[in-house]
Amino acid sequence: MDRFADLQVFNAVVETGSFTAAAERLGANKSGVSRRISALEGRLGVQLLRRTTRTLNLTDTGRRFYERSVRLLDDLEEAESAVAQEHGELRG
Repeated sequence: MDRFADLQVFNAVVETGSFTAAAERLGANKSGVSRRISALEGRLGVQLLRRTTRTLNLTDTGRRFYERSVRLLDDLEEAESAVAQEHGELRG
């Protein structure tokens, strides 16, 4: 289970507004995106997204989770970048 990948998928769904667009952005298939979101919601024990045949909306919990997940992924990217720069400086 890759929890960071789950956050990336969740964020892509929120930012694009659909499972299909998120799958295209991630180079994945729609069913895989749907399974990851369902698994994430199951693991958390909450509904993050309200789905109908025509719309996809965040629940209040989903909105708070999205805000925190954006920060987490930004922090991860910053940490990786800092290590890469540090490593590059040592080799130079």
